[in-house]
Amino acid sequence: EQTLHQTLELISQQTRSPQEVIFVNSSSTDDSSAIIERWIEQNQGSNGTHYTNIFEHTDTPSSSKNVGIRLAQTEWLAFMDCGLLFPKEWLESQVRYLKKSGLDIVSGVCDLNGVNIVDNCCLAQTYGYRRKRPVVPATVVRKSVFDKTGLFLENRRAGYDHVWQIYLDKANIVRGVNSEVVICYNGVSFADSYSSLFRKMIKYSKPTVALRDYYIPYLYIAILLLMTISLLMYPIVTVGFMLAYIVARWLAIPTIKSRGCRIFSEHSLAILHMLPVGIVMDFGRIIGILQGIHFYHLGGKQKSS
Repeated sequence: EQTLHQTLELISQQTRSPQEVIFVNSSSTDDSSAIIERWIEQNQGSNGTHYTNIFEHTDTPSSSKNVGIRLAQTEWLAFMDCGLLFPKEWLESQVRYLKKSGLDIVSGVCDLNGVNIVDNCCLAQTYGYRRKRPVVPATVVRKSVFDKTGLFLENRRAGYDHVWQIYLDKANIVRGVNSEVVICYNGVSFADSYSSLFRKMIKYSKPTVALRDYYIPYLYIAILLLMTISLLMYPIVTVGFMLAYIVARWLAIPTIKSRGCRIFSEHSLAILHMLPVGIVMDFGRIIGILQGIHFYHLGGKQKSS
C-alpha cells in the first residue's frame, strides 16, 4: 500500500489509455484492495478506461496473472506489477514497437540498481549490477500467444517467467525487447539486509523445483553432494573446490553477471560484502531447493493438499 497510489497514477496517466485495467489481488494483507476500490470509484470511466478489482484467493504472481489473462476480453494484454516505476509512455511505446516489428509480444527492461550495498551486491550476484534485463512486467502480448504456450505455471512465486520463455522458444514465437521502455523497482530491488536475503532465497528457490526443462536446482544439489563426498574422501581436493568457490562468488560471478567491475569501482564496500552475500544467497537457495524437493517430489505437496 506504500507505493500503490503511485502505481495507480502512472496507469491512469498513460499516453495511450488502455481499454480495460484488471487489478488482481494476490491475497494482500494490508489496505491495498480498499485503496484500489476507493480509487476506482473516483476514476471509473476516465479516459474511456474500465477498471476492475478482482480477488480469487490467488497468492502467487503466476496464478494472479493467469486470473487476469482468463478474464481479459481484449485481443492484446499488458502486464505490470505493483512496486514498480514505469514511464507514462509505456503502452504507447510498446504498441509502436509491435506495429513496426510485426511481432506478437514485446517486453520492456528493468534497470537493476539497489538501494544500499547489500542490495547492489545481491544484484551483482544474480541479474547483474546496473544491467537492464527483459521482464514480464511492461510486456505487451497478443492473448492468442497463450493458446500456443499455455498459461503461466500455477502457484509459482518464481521461475514461471523463465519457463514461459522456454515455451515461447519451443513454439517458435519471437519475443521482442524494447530497450526504450525502462522500468525499475520503487524501493528495494532484491534484498537490503542479510536476513531478508536469506528469507527471500528460501521463499523463491522452493518453487523453482519441478519445473519442466529447468534443471538448475538439481545442479546445485549435485554440486553439494559432490563436495560432501569429496570432503569425506579427498579433503585436499575439497580445499581446492572451496578456493574456487570463494573466487567465483567474490569476483568472477559478479563480474560476469554485471559485464564488468563497475560495482567495485562505484561502491568501495562491495569488496567486503560480495562474498558473504554470495554465501548467504547459496545457503538460503539450498534450503529452499531441499524444501522444494520435499514438497514436489517426496509427497509434501499431497500432504499439504
